[in-house]
Amino acid sequence: MPLIRFISVAVLCHLAFVSTRFSVSLYAIDKGASPFTVGVILSLFSVIPVLISVRIGKWIDHGGPLLPTTVGISLTAIGATLPLIFSYETADLAPLLVSASLVGTGFTFSILSMQHCIGEMSVPEKRTIIFSWFAMGVSISGFFGPVLGGIIIDNFSHRTSFILPIGVSLCAACLLFLSQDYDKPKPSSVNSSRRTNPFQLFRYKELRDILVITGLIAMCWDLHNFVIPLHGSKIGLSASKIGFILGAFALATFGIRLLMPLLTKYMTEWQILISTLVCAAVCFFIIPFLKTYLFFIFIAFALGLGLGAAHPNIMTLVHSTAPVGRVAEALGLRLTIIHGSQVILPLIFGAFGTALGTSSIFWIVSLLATGGIVLAVQKKKHLPNRTH
Repeated sequence: MPLIRFISVAVLCHLAFVSTRFSVSLYAIDKGASPFTVGVILSLFSVIPVLISVRIGKWIDHGGPLLPTTVGISLTAIGATLPLIFSYETADLAPLLVSASLVGTGFTFSILSMQHCIGEMSVPEKRTIIFSWFAMGVSISGFFGPVLGGIIIDNFSHRTSFILPIGVSLCAACLLFLSQDYDKPKPSSVNSSRRTNPFQLFRYKELRDILVITGLIAMCWDLHNFVIPLHGSKIGLSASKIGFILGAFALATFGIRLLMPLLTKYMTEWQILISTLVCAAVCFFIIPFLKTYLFFIFIAFALGLGLGAAHPNIMTLVHSTAPVGRVAEALGLRLTIIHGSQVILPLIFGAFGTALGTSSIFWIVSLLATGGIVLAVQKKKHLPNRTH
């Protein structure tokens, strides 16, 4: 029961995050923001997290997850409130900029705490399956965030859509309060007074390879999240249709994660990651040639099947390869890489989209994903075959 509660808290925090990010991007586009400006706003979701994720991980390692999660939920609720209170006519894009910074930071506190907690409460042989449950929950929130946000925008207004993440954050806070009496994972016995350089974790080759693949897969997620609202608005799709395209992606991630216990019986973690990168490379190469709503739905679903398989396996590999007592720190370094890509890539995507069009972005990312396939295949060759 405590495990289900914490997965539920993580899912609610993710729902608040994705719904805010969706509403912020469409609100900015509706007010005439350029692709580069939208990229700047989306980058702000990750600017502060890229600087503090490792420190948050160390805090969780030594102090437990409850207080960081409380801080995260509070920041998310405050951030989502700002665009609701201050209109564009009153404050221009400033509320969106501050909201993106607060919500991104809050989500980092919350999700890193819950990932560590869920991993530590799981026995190693069941960890991939438990993270699949967690990932399925995140897929559900990834579906309902943009879909509900789009429906609210079309039927009410962009500002009204921020009520959704506020309400969800309050629900997460209530559930966390009810879970305070759980048998929490023991804080790390590693001496917290000893200073450690988080980038020393790159000396562990197994972990380093996983972190490199993490960066490539994060880049693919970022491209999808950034370009779909932008391109959908450009070709005249409504907020609801854009929401359903993103929802189809999330629905596919749920489906593949539902099948993860079956897949792990026949495929290793690295085989699954190779399949993820192959799917991403193919889908991103094809997307520029698509012109209709239904084809976008289909490709978004296919891409979701590929990328959705990665998360539980990466989480399992990080937990199994990180040094003892530094698991949350390793998770924090992973988030630093993800947030770093979320800071830099929207700016690059926005600049390329403004200057050369979106097709060039898709093909560059497809090429980089192909490079990731080569790395993952080389890694797989040096691992023993799984027997059944």
